[in-house]
Amino acid sequence: MTLDKPAAKQILTRARGARTGLAAFNFTDIWDLTAIVNAAQRRNVPVMASSYWAVAESLGLEVCQAMVAALNRRATVPVILHLDHSSSVPMCIQAIDVGYPSVMIDGSMCPLDENIRMTREVVQYAHRHGVSVEGEIGKVLGRSVQPDAGGGGFLAEVEEAVELVAKTKVDSLAVGIGTAHGFYKEEPKIHFDRLRELASAVDVPLVLHGGTGIPDQDIRRAIECGITKVNVGTIIHTTYLRALRDELNRAGDFPFTIDVMRRVLPKIEEVLDDRLRVITGNDPSGCV
Repeated sequence: MTLDKPAAKQILTRARGARTGLAAFNFTDIWDLTAIVNAAQRRNVPVMASSYWAVAESLGLEVCQAMVAALNRRATVPVILHLDHSSSVPMCIQAIDVGYPSVMIDGSMCPLDENIRMTREVVQYAHRHGVSVEGEIGKVLGRSVQPDAGGGGFLAEVEEAVELVAKTKVDSLAVGIGTAHGFYKEEPKIHFDRLRELASAVDVPLVLHGGTGIPDQDIRRAIECGITKVNVGTIIHTTYLRALRDELNRAGDFPFTIDVMRRVLPKIEEVLDDRLRVITGNDPSGCV
């Protein structure tokens, strides 16, 4: 399915209006990207294929764009390429130049004024090229981000979200509400009251990062409270690598790539299908 660049924003807007979710799945190579497309086609829903900035840097932005473009041409549902968690304005601009229809500029670790400056610069360039931009307010826990001594310091502030959206014209906004990257050591505490306040205060789709370990009912509740896009990464590449390890062990000394991957892909797709079931709900037609 050939997409024009504004399709990313249009699909997010439709999903928000229908109160359903759009899944954004991180990929690392052509194999898990193929699994993402297969799972989305099986469910007949659009999907966002996200290249985390370090993956895009390693593979090359042009390679990521070419892989998604090639699969999109034969896909029966929209597959939207997205640059995930880039804190680099030049990288976002380069991604736009090579054909990314959607990018994220993550200035959440910076003071608000700098976050606004970075986000505005990317938005102004992106909108001249018909590209959608995601910003971030608050912090997603995990990796190098931990709560402060009082257990806070990560929540998105409503006033800051309003200011960033107003001053940058960003198309969607990732919000810190208690989720974390990676697996959770204990059940996450999602601040639904803050999410409702944010959804009421800004007129853009909101994005939930750290979707791997969130209970199904909390994902659905988050969508009901105003989340539109749900990002999932860790469970995908963990499933991929564990399945690959198991199949290589089973193959012994003479594994053949195609034979191994034919057995690995269904295991990835099973996880993706389950996440699509939860994120898109029982009636996903509203965001197609």
